[in-house]
Amino acid sequence: MKGLLLVGGKSSRMGEDKSEIVFRDGLTQRERGVQLLELVCDEVFISVAEGDGDGVIADAFGNVGPLGAIASAQKHDPKSAWFVLACDLPLLEKGHLQTLADAHTAECDATYFSSATDGLPEPLCAIWSPTTVSHVLESIQSGKRCPRSVLKNLNGQALPSPGLWPLANTNTEADAIEIRARLDGSTNEKTITLSYFAQLRELAGTDLESHRTHSVTPAGVFEEIRAKHSIPLKRKGMMVAVNGDFTDWSHQLTEGEELVFIPPVAGG
Repeated sequence: MKGLLLVGGKSSRMGEDKSEIVFRDGLTQRERGVQLLELVCDEVFISVAEGDGDGVIADAFGNVGPLGAIASAQKHDPKSAWFVLACDLPLLEKGHLQTLADAHTAECDATYFSSATDGLPEPLCAIWSPTTVSHVLESIQSGKRCPRSVLKNLNGQALPSPGLWPLANTNTEADAIEIRARLDGSTNEKTITLSYFAQLRELAGTDLESHRTHSVTPAGVFEEIRAKHSIPLKRKGMMVAVNGDFTDWSHQLTEGEELVFIPPVAGG
């Protein structure tokens, strides 16, 4: 089995290269990701948009996202299973990777965790068998770029979710705040009030609820309620208000605050 660390994204929401951020152990996310993969893989490669050199696999299919990176690795070696890992998972531990590696068999097209929020496959911490090569290529050629959709149609082995936070990506500054708070132990439990409107009210099945949380930002709370109520919506395009005032997702929450998530308004 070979490892593929994905670092080729633009990091546009973060505003800086996510792979070079240091969260723990004095290592950049790129360095730590390689270190984790080396514990369970025979050889590790870094996926990049462009470049060459030892241990590097450049995108061979253009700007098609993570699925193109997976296809590029499979083109490099179509006979190996590839352990694909996103670089921006600071709370992921060796044990999580070992669990996937131990569970994987040659009879499975893929082995992956189920998402804590929607139960669907987590494609960027997953093992892709050689039997997926044709499926990945066919998806790219048909203009479909979602690796999760590919996994949904394969003979994959889904493992129970390791929880909400081990597979939490650091896409934004608010995400980084949540991750750092968990790493340095600065979280504290608090009660806040959640008000739901429009589509969120229908999905949550209520317009008001009291919520106990260790999250330190509205971003963290929203991920919790996504998992709690199986909400398919994501933060992109959504607004948030605290105590009646619009704010950003990195607001520092305190005991007793009222939080409102406002989904995009449809129509014209």
